[in-house]
Amino acid sequence: MCQLMSQSQSMKALAEELLLERDTDQEVAELVHREFEGNPDAEWVALGQEENNYSIVENQQSEAMAALTELLTNSNDAVTLKNFYQRYGDSYSGDEFENTHEAAEELVDEDDAEITLTARGEPNGPFSLSIYDNGTGQPRERFESTFLNVLTPGKLKQEFNFLQGRYGMGSTGVLPFCGDRGFKLIISASYDEPEKWAWSLVRKNRDRTRYEYLIIDDEVPTFEGPINDKTYGSFVKCFEYQSEIKSEINQYFRRRLERYLVQSPLPIKLADERYDGYGGVYTKGLLPRLQDNRKFIQDVDEIEYTFDNDILGTKTIHIYLMKADDIISEEGLSEYGKVNFVRGRKHEKQAILFTLNGQTHGDQGQTFLKRRCNFNRVAKDALVVIDFSDINDADIVDLFKPSRDRLQSKEPAQVLKEELEEVVSENEMLRKEEQRRRNRMAKEDTEELEDDILEEILSKNPALKGYLKAGQKQPTIDTEGEKDLEYEGQFYPDHFEIVKKYTSRTNYDLWEGADGQYTKRIPENQESKQRFELNAEDDYLTRNTEPGEIKPSLPNIVKSVRLKDGILTLTLEPPEGAVVGHTMPLQLTVEPAQTGDGTLTRTIQIEITEPVEKEEKKPPQEEKQPNTQGFDFPDAYWVEKEEWDEHDFDEQSIVSVEPTHEGEMVLFINRDSAPLVNFIRRHNLRESGKEFVQRTYKLGIIFYSIGQYLELENEYGDDPAWEEVDLSTVIETTMKGVAQSLLEQTVSDDQLDKYTI
Repeated sequence: MCQLMSQSQSMKALAEELLLERDTDQEVAELVHREFEGNPDAEWVALGQEENNYSIVENQQSEAMAALTELLTNSNDAVTLKNFYQRYGDSYSGDEFENTHEAAEELVDEDDAEITLTARGEPNGPFSLSIYDNGTGQPRERFESTFLNVLTPGKLKQEFNFLQGRYGMGSTGVLPFCGDRGFKLIISASYDEPEKWAWSLVRKNRDRTRYEYLIIDDEVPTFEGPINDKTYGSFVKCFEYQSEIKSEINQYFRRRLERYLVQSPLPIKLADERYDGYGGVYTKGLLPRLQDNRKFIQDVDEIEYTFDNDILGTKTIHIYLMKADDIISEEGLSEYGKVNFVRGRKHEKQAILFTLNGQTHGDQGQTFLKRRCNFNRVAKDALVVIDFSDINDADIVDLFKPSRDRLQSKEPAQVLKEELEEVVSENEMLRKEEQRRRNRMAKEDTEELEDDILEEILSKNPALKGYLKAGQKQPTIDTEGEKDLEYEGQFYPDHFEIVKKYTSRTNYDLWEGADGQYTKRIPENQESKQRFELNAEDDYLTRNTEPGEIKPSLPNIVKSVRLKDGILTLTLEPPEGAVVGHTMPLQLTVEPAQTGDGTLTRTIQIEITEPVEKEEKKPPQEEKQPNTQGFDFPDAYWVEKEEWDEHDFDEQSIVSVEPTHEGEMVLFINRDSAPLVNFIRRHNLRESGKEFVQRTYKLGIIFYSIGQYLELENEYGDDPAWEEVDLSTVIETTMKGVAQSLLEQTVSDDQLDKYTI
């Protein structure tokens, strides 16, 4: 050993130097060259004793932040497991707790738990990330089989059902993001053998296409005594971590991290040594932080939904709606407050989160809310979270990829997305706010498009008439008369009544018992909603303390359960094998309740009725005559320059295309776009000429935008490769090119002469 190092070095000193002084690839490479290269006592061994481990390591998480979250998950497990051992010793079954959160809440004093994520390096430059936890640690004899394995690093945890990191993903998943050379330092000592540390350095060997770790004299290096004032636990340091976020750890970095760390069982300290005076902050994830900032939340909806798939079962869907910009401004709140939870790239990619034990295992982007659910306005302010913590291990692999950051391409995932689309699309809270925001943006526009302009364009291309909708438009939802409801439910409800007619939360009729038995008619081929008045708190069914329960006598026909502002909404579906005319009683029991026996009960009669005929979409028919009577244009509104910020416009923006739930389209057209402004400037037009050009431009934008949208939808609407593509964004981009020559193609020289001064 003395031959290995200079007199001023020791194994402890080397570990401390790597932990506290070296942060970049180059700095670590220099130490490796100085201390280990060319020395016969130092050897690099294939990680996990697997010579061909390169593909195993590289094919895990696709995102650096997802991989980092795995390390934090392991730290949560380690701290919880230490406390478990301290309570149960060797007398345990492994299934004492259902999940990590339950175990941590019961076993761990948060004041004694220590999990710290520290950033080191130069401000805005390459940096390292170190994680320390005061968990179980590993004794020297188990160091290699746990920290330095690739196939079974989580094997020791598999006897504990409540632990999360039982699959070994966190051990090696970060390596592809540890700079160009894959340097990662691991130091650990067991809690019951304090100050007896083992450590090693992992690196990427490109020449041998493998990851390997350092041993000295055929063993991992060891030392005794405290390190960085710690006597046991584990340090994991990732050198020159390849995160795209290099800002202060409490800013953008934290927001991206919390997209994967949705609800941590234990608090995690975020420290940053790159900036002077930074004391660190604590986080338990996205949802606890969101609850601490409730002033930015407009509303929350909780829906208990039964998916048509045994693996998915019944899950609670949480929908969070943040306040709109105009409301935030009116209330005098900071406009930057809600960006911790919505908006930006993080939200574009992860607006819907599928979690397990508080960790994101899959997601869907903002495009899902915009394209599949038609929430163009509220998509940027809506967050959907579904918890899968009760799913068993065998089913996890059918729903989520082993990397635990993406959905599988299997039937359960397809059912999840299809039925989630239906639930979210029909959500009353989101639909009401979508309409409010659209009404606010759509100012009165009395400009009429001249029939002669329209007929001239249609005469040149009659097929365009297929893009116009015949008949009358659906009336818009009137939300002006409905004010925000101030509702306070009871912890234990004492009122449970049947709603016979429902128009809105403030306009509905109750069923009177004197009217006889209430019958709910359900078409043989369609779901139907039944509402009840239940004076319980909104979180009655999902709260942690004494959660309520709705017990139906026919559970198989109850598709979803939603409790909001005192209205209980059940989505009912006809049972299998039911025929027209079939009747059956459905008894609903609510408990606990503030009654003598602690329950509330109501019974309704279900009657299966004739199937509903569903309308088939007919292809547009080409007309020979360009007559424009009887056709409706989509709503289209001018956007002035002073309104650009509200629409995310600039001078190159042409149009914003927004499909609605009623099957219509709403367009917002930039009146001050460069192509239109420049065309008018190039020609010395009278005022009447400017108005003519603007109307022609507007009409052309409508036709081209809607035409392209419908063609793309027909061609690629069912193509899985286009699932995450926002067609509105595609159209808005292509129209930037179309608009450059639109007026030159539609306004003739004769017309220009007519309107030129």
